[in-house]
Amino acid sequence: MVIYVFGYMAGIIDEVKTALLGHATINVMKILILEGIATSGKSTITESIKEQLVGLTVQTVSEEETHIPIMKQVNELHISFFKNLIERLAAEEPELIIFDRLYLTQAFRAGASLTEYSAIENLLSKYDTLTVFLEVDELAIAERVAKAAQHRDPSWGEYIRTKGTTDSEIADYYITQQRSQAKLLNTSTLAHMTCNTTQHGYAEITRQILKKLQM
Repeated sequence: MVIYVFGYMAGIIDEVKTALLGHATINVMKILILEGIATSGKSTITESIKEQLVGLTVQTVSEEETHIPIMKQVNELHISFFKNLIERLAAEEPELIIFDRLYLTQAFRAGASLTEYSAIENLLSKYDTLTVFLEVDELAIAERVAKAAQHRDPSWGEYIRTKGTTDSEIADYYITQQRSQAKLLNTSTLAHMTCNTTQHGYAEITRQILKKLQM
């Protein structure tokens, strides 16, 4: 009985110390949102991060879930869509969720401000959320897209042709998108950072992201 009481009191004392000193360890789920134009390296960075976090529960969410289902509804905000997606995945309680695109891409497509996505940012603020914008030098975009079209599935080449009839027009579209999304991100209430992937320095970018996430 004496041992039990002593242990119980010791536990209370530790809790009081923690409350007073602020040393409580709270495991908050982390969310990483990768944004950037086509060919900016989102999929590559996702795989690189997964390789560095072997042993942790990492949930990756591709464009098949974040973008393609709403791709044809260009002018809509899709608030409910994003909210349901985030809540469904968060309910699984992984240690990290990595989104390949999310609402920033749709905000650009819809010509919306991030103020209109305040409900989504408020939801994401409950977690340790970081948005990383993968930027490509504008002079390199045309060549990068053209090379990707040669190696990717033919359907992807058909998709980018919806952005213009010539390589120059396609590059101009993605330059406009990149500039617009960068401006939008600067108005976000969430933590964010920009990484330049022009030189394909994915290992160093992965290191920077993990350091920012404290993982």
